[in-house]
Amino acid sequence: MHNGGENLRDGPHHVESGISSVQLCWIEVRSDLDTDADELPLINQFQINRMLPKRRNQHIAGRRCITDLIRNRGLNPSLGKLNLTSDGLRFTCEDDTEFAVSIAHSETLAVAALFDGGKRIGIDCEPLNRDISDGALQEFCTPEEIQVLLNESHSMRLHYWMVKEAVGKATGEGMAASRRIRVASDEATLDLIQYSIRSIPEPIMNHQVVIATLHSDSP
Repeated sequence: MHNGGENLRDGPHHVESGISSVQLCWIEVRSDLDTDADELPLINQFQINRMLPKRRNQHIAGRRCITDLIRNRGLNPSLGKLNLTSDGLRFTCEDDTEFAVSIAHSETLAVAALFDGGKRIGIDCEPLNRDISDGALQEFCTPEEIQVLLNESHSMRLHYWMVKEAVGKATGEGMAASRRIRVASDEATLDLIQYSIRSIPEPIMNHQVVIATLHSDSP
């Protein structure tokens, strides 16, 4: 389990994603990250200045992760920009080369992924003990899924939630697409388009991490 140690407060930390060409990193969300915001690329100062402190810290942590992945790829994040498109979040370089990227966070953890050569990627992270209520099921599931999940385990409810979050990010639609996303154990479908689903084997700071990639991009 990736639960820190003496370097927990350093970072971002790189871990194996289990998917070829997908780079993944994480960082603990904490208040002192706010001090780095003025010098961090890919930050909209006007936007973060309007956020509540907790939300701002989460946003900055996610941007630190994606900035680190872009630099690790040999690119200068200061010479590019992030754009939300119908293929999810993209980092566009100065020469218009694009990379599929995704960011997620909870109250205490931020994660980011970069898909080198892939078209779409989405990521989600959730605490292992997060409870998905019956009310939440009504919001993001189809009637058929609700009937199944009402009698399913906590972990299965969480899996459905995370898959729908990750696929929604891969398309740029977010959870607005949740009821159109059909979930299986290691794949999902949205509007007849298939996505491969991969859970990171080892929890990170007691969080589960799920990655969705366009099936045609997957090895």
